[in-house]
Amino acid sequence: MRVFKRICALIYLLSAIVVLGLVTGLTYGPFTARFERLLDHPVAQVVLAVCLVTLALGALITVLAVFLARREPTCLNPGGNPDIEVSLSALKSTVRSAAEREGVMVESIRGRIFGRNRDQVRFTVEAIAFTEDGLTELAERIQKSIERACDETLGATGATALVRFLPAKTTVVTKEVSRER
Repeated sequence: MRVFKRICALIYLLSAIVVLGLVTGLTYGPFTARFERLLDHPVAQVVLAVCLVTLALGALITVLAVFLARREPTCLNPGGNPDIEVSLSALKSTVRSAAEREGVMVESIRGRIFGRNRDQVRFTVEAIAFTEDGLTELAERIQKSIERACDETLGATGATALVRFLPAKTTVVTKEVSRER
């Protein structure tokens, strides 16, 4: 699907270049007469028509995508009950405290609510571990701690976590640059 979208974007870009180039050539510059003669050919008219249709379809698809896009849910319905909502911010706070109990520094937490009844949430936790050994076991402990904390908070299952470790050490490289030009 991504390749198809890139091909469509390339065709859309080429169509825009052709139309803009032709309009610019007809409106400005010393070659206006040449562009008018170019438009007298049926092949050029067909190419221009195809490019205009492509641009119109692209604009229509963009407008429809903007107006018909669904909002990302901000609240979780535990157990699928629409009368109870828990905000994503509250869940992120719970996840942060659960992860930090395992001895890591949490850099960021992203959460995404999904499911037909908005009853499931997936967290991506980026953390810095201050150890270099046993990262797999540490990640599994953090995942279980997060899932347990969310289950206790929500009273229902539906939380999963992905733990991503960031480097604990950074290397700073200093380089002298001469001011000569």
